[in-house]
Amino acid sequence: MSDIVPRGQLTKQAMMGIGAAGGGIALIALAGHGLFSIIAGGILGVAGLALSGGKSDRTVGLVTAGVGAATLVTGIFQLPLLLWLMRAGGIVLLGGGAVLLYRFFKNLKKRS
Repeated sequence: MSDIVPRGQLTKQAMMGIGAAGGGIALIALAGHGLFSIIAGGILGVAGLALSGGKSDRTVGLVTAGVGAATLVTGIFQLPLLLWLMRAGGIVLLGGGAVLLYRFFKNLKKRS
């Protein structure tokens, strides 16, 4: 028999899925676009450091700051290895977000 998933866990799955999928799309889109990547990387880095101040948001903030740093470095240096790593990381994040969203919708169906 299937158990009903608690509301807090369901909400966490949805937010993590949306965040991971959005981050993956952003990494793929920002890989190697020169000045735009530099500006977006700087903004993401500062926003991530601001988010990492709270105890509950520390992981999300550090991941966001890491994505910002990767985007900034790739925008400045345009090295093929860095471009490939950003796109590969974006695909992994997009896939992970899709899995989390699938689990969310599966567990949401159990609740109805």
